[in-house]
Amino acid sequence: MTVDDRPVISRQRLADQVYAVLRGQILARQLVPGDHLSVPVLAESLGLSRSPVREAVQRLVVEGLAVEEFHRGARVAGVDADDLADVYAVRGVLEGLAASLVADHHDAALLAALRASISDHGEAIKAGDEQAIIVADQAFHQTVLDAAGNEHLTRALGPLLGRAQVAMLSGDLSRWPRKALTEHRAILAAIRAGDADAAAAAASAHVRAVLNRHQGLD
Repeated sequence: MTVDDRPVISRQRLADQVYAVLRGQILARQLVPGDHLSVPVLAESLGLSRSPVREAVQRLVVEGLAVEEFHRGARVAGVDADDLADVYAVRGVLEGLAASLVADHHDAALLAALRASISDHGEAIKAGDEQAIIVADQAFHQTVLDAAGNEHLTRALGPLLGRAQVAMLSGDLSRWPRKALTEHRAILAAIRAGDADAAAAAASAHVRAVLNRHQGLD
């Protein structure tokens, strides 16, 4: 086997680990909007080569948790008021579409996964664990998106979910978790009933409600 034929599993796993560390630091607010994600600096601090670090940072960019600036590298993403409204306007339409697709072809495994994320969300609220609340909230939305099975929808909506996470991190988490949990249950009920129109309406209404809470209107 030549060097070029060697599997890249080890390197890929390392990139996944770096991604998990950086994502965890963003969710824990140890890295905040505007912080630079310098590949050379991060690689040196982690004692790694630049390749897996670069791959991890690019994954954060794709997911909307970081943004890349020309000649300046990547930084942790932030969301201003105008950008937030635009993100949620598009997100509402796409999440409605995802929920309707899932309602048309859901299965027992999907319903179990959605119930699990709702349960985790509730437990995180009881524990007052903000990071766990965000993770559980994101898991619900990501599960619906993955189950929709539409690659183009995933590419369009995936980064917006990341931007939504950024908005949660910059907001007052005391305002929304219990209301969001109730709205997730409504989405699940519509999906379980196989009602595509109701699922789309519930998902879109949830996104609008979240935006209102970010804007202090709810």
